[in-house]
Amino acid sequence: MLDIKIRKARVGDVEPILELVNSLATDQVMLPRSPASVVEKVRDFLVAEVDGVFAGCGALAIIWTDIGEVRSIAVAPEFQKLGLGRRMADELLAEAETLGLARVMAFTYVTGFFEKLGFSVVDHASLPHKVFNDCLNCPKFNKCDEVAVLKVLREDEDSPERGPLSLPLAGVPLPRIR
Repeated sequence: MLDIKIRKARVGDVEPILELVNSLATDQVMLPRSPASVVEKVRDFLVAEVDGVFAGCGALAIIWTDIGEVRSIAVAPEFQKLGLGRRMADELLAEAETLGLARVMAFTYVTGFFEKLGFSVVDHASLPHKVFNDCLNCPKFNKCDEVAVLKVLREDEDSPERGPLSLPLAGVPLPRIR
């Protein structure tokens, strides 16, 4: 029987996280991460271990007071099909609920994984905090091929799509960066 553990990441996990995420990014399964982005956000990450060996990772970033983002869910090829991605996602969603977040989103190439978790495909423009905080600086901004997905954990009357941040998006295209 395999000994599977999901735990909070530590600084010593930065290198294996980077190696796994960036190796999957070369296969166009996810976007790459810089060393600084993982070091600065290491507290956002969970790590999966199988028999004490690093097997995968995932992160929950707080985007705004009502929304979080599941990021960088990755499982090493030799440990896939053990349900590690699902277990990490479930723990990240539970953490989002504990934090009081109303919604959790992700940008992904693997929509089926998130749909099984109760996420729905949404328009990028419905996630203005993500677009203005991260996407404007992304090299793929004008040609984004990731799919935006969203899971509502609880209804929230103050969500951004009804608040002042949504007003510039109503019928106005996002600026094109050259």
